[in-house]
Amino acid sequence: MKVAPPVHENKALEEALQRAFDDEVKAYETYSAVIEKFGAVTPFVNSIQAEQTHQEALIAVAAAHNVTLVRRVPENISIPNTLRECCELGVAAEIQNIQLYNELLLHVKDFAEVQDLFYRLQAASFNNHLPAFRNGVTSHATPHHTAEANPMAALEGMMGQWGEFSHMAQKIAKGEINQEEITKLLSTNFSFVAGALIGAVGASVLGGVIAPDDEKNEA
Repeated sequence: MKVAPPVHENKALEEALQRAFDDEVKAYETYSAVIEKFGAVTPFVNSIQAEQTHQEALIAVAAAHNVTLVRRVPENISIPNTLRECCELGVAAEIQNIQLYNELLLHVKDFAEVQDLFYRLQAASFNNHLPAFRNGVTSHATPHHTAEANPMAALEGMMGQWGEFSHMAQKIAKGEINQEEITKLLSTNFSFVAGALIGAVGASVLGGVIAPDDEKNEA
């Protein structure tokens, strides 16, 4: 008598894995479209290799839990006309990815290996992809974008926020920052100073989450 394959009992786990997979597929297809339009440009050529690895890791951990992931390619991916705008798109996508894993982690607390993978993928976005795309925005900026209309006003504004950034830096250094505060710091409402701070200090905090040989091809 043929035995039917086991039916997965935790629908929340299955949905969390599929949502994570959908987001990694979306990133892969979007970055592929950028490469098709502009050629093998960084950081997209590096990130696309990592996105493929992320998908394979999700498929493997899903299979271990009798979950079959469905590859759903998004339709009508719109690619901007400049590389700077494409990098801005990448920044937004990686921030959304970080926020998505914040949510998904709440649904996999009973599955240590899935939780571990989600943390690794979130850390990859935080430590590797987001800084790479943020640097891309800067490197592809035109003089119009890089020049402030009022440099002194911009400097005064940054100095006014420095107290808040310094306080956050101290919390990061002590390991006291939580997921909610990380997400807030990555919010697009914060200035570039916040991005620089989290890139320089935060990487040392979350860096230990990633395996030594993981993401070796990333920018």
